[in-house]
Amino acid sequence: MSCACRVGPGKFEGEPALAFLAYQNAEGADATTGVRDWFRRPFDFDTDGAVARAVEYGYCRPCVDESLLDDSYGLSLVEDEQGFVWLDRYPTAGEFDAALAAAEQAEQNWEE
Repeated sequence: MSCACRVGPGKFEGEPALAFLAYQNAEGADATTGVRDWFRRPFDFDTDGAVARAVEYGYCRPCVDESLLDDSYGLSLVEDEQGFVWLDRYPTAGEFDAALAAAEQAEQNWEE
């Protein structure tokens, strides 16, 4: 595949189209811990014009289409203090559940 993405510098610099799509659909997150949103399959990120916005932002259509086929079990997305967005993928339910449990435990410890 020949990539023609023109993204950055900025919020999504260095991140795949999947990060942009998840960010656009943050209201549909399965869980939120601190500043991190957690998503389980199916992602359904191709709704509400998110694909068109990703292309408009600078991601090429082949990269956007490929991101919609991502076979990860889950994702987490965080926006740091400077406004940059970072995506983590979890290939299996076990990895996703462990990461989410650790984040929930850290959040609980912080609140105590």
